[in-house]
Amino acid sequence: MSSIKVIILVAMLGCLIFVSLDTEEIAGHNETAQYYVDRGFEETGAHNIVTSIYLGYRAYDTLGEMMALFTAATGVFLLSKGKG
Repeated sequence: MSSIKVIILVAMLGCLIFVSLDTEEIAGHNETAQYYVDRGFEETGAHNIVTSIYLGYRAYDTLGEMMALFTAATGVFLLSKGKG
C-alpha cells in the first residue's frame, strides 16, 4: 500500500474515533427528538414515529424533494434519449 493511502486511512480512522467519543450528544438526546417522541402520535395520528416525522412534520420538505428527484430523473431520461 502506498504511503498516501496509509496517511488517508489513518486520518479517516482518527476522525471516526474522534466523532464516536462524543456519542451522547450525537445520539439524538435533545429537545427536538424528545418533542417528536412525546407528541408524535397525538399531533399526526401515525403509530410509527418515523412516519409521523416524515409525513406529518416534514411533508412540504418531502414534497419538494420528490419534485426535485422527478425533475432530475426526467432530465436524465431526456438527455440520454438522444437523437435518432
